[in-house]
Amino acid sequence: MSEQALKILIIEDDEDHAFLESDILEDELDCEVTVAVSKNDMSRINLEDQDIVLLDFNLPDSNGSDILNLIREKTDIPVIIITAQKDMQIAINTLKEGANDFLEKSPHNIAILPKIVDRVYKEYLNAREIKNKIHEKEQLQTRIETLRQILTTLAHYINNSTTTISGYAQLATQNPEDIRRAGKLAQVSLKETQKITLVLKELENFVNNMEIKTTNYVDIPNAMFAIEESLKKKMEELEEEGNS
Repeated sequence: MSEQALKILIIEDDEDHAFLESDILEDELDCEVTVAVSKNDMSRINLEDQDIVLLDFNLPDSNGSDILNLIREKTDIPVIIITAQKDMQIAINTLKEGANDFLEKSPHNIAILPKIVDRVYKEYLNAREIKNKIHEKEQLQTRIETLRQILTTLAHYINNSTTTISGYAQLATQNPEDIRRAGKLAQVSLKETQKITLVLKELENFVNNMEIKTTNYVDIPNAMFAIEESLKKKMEELEEEGNS
């Protein structure tokens, strides 16, 4: 199950029943059991330190649904509702509200409680592992898409500059005797070359300084706007330097 002892929280106001649950769980599982007798008593316990909760549906100061909602506000650990009421509607409602399983109080169910706890916790771990893998895959796809968009943006700037340089080079060859005109064309080509160098430097900065954190963006367009704004600002600075 886990290398450390399983931490089980029992929320049960019936002292005898809480003892029976604790006794059989500690006897058959490697676990540490904590008991809370009410909603108020539960407030002293850090839910995030627990691995699984056995929750009595009827408590002196609350009911299972309210406690379940409180638990779900803080953690997704599995919760097994335990009640003496023979009412399937309670089971349906609590499962819809986020409980992982439902168990009726009886001598037979007390005997099989360790197996139920073991099964529910393993199912929780498996589901969490699947969820983590899906999340990792989504993050990878986001990074790949962001990189593709970054390269597309940089290619756009480089293509604009190389097209200008190529066009001006052809103009320079048409009238090589006009030194003044050739010099002007050369200046523009040099400026476009500086732009290419700037774009490549920006790419190096993004990689080395991690200026673009894909996980901080809700979607790809936001990431691209950040890149565009950074490049535009530095292109404007380059233009101002050239005009001064």
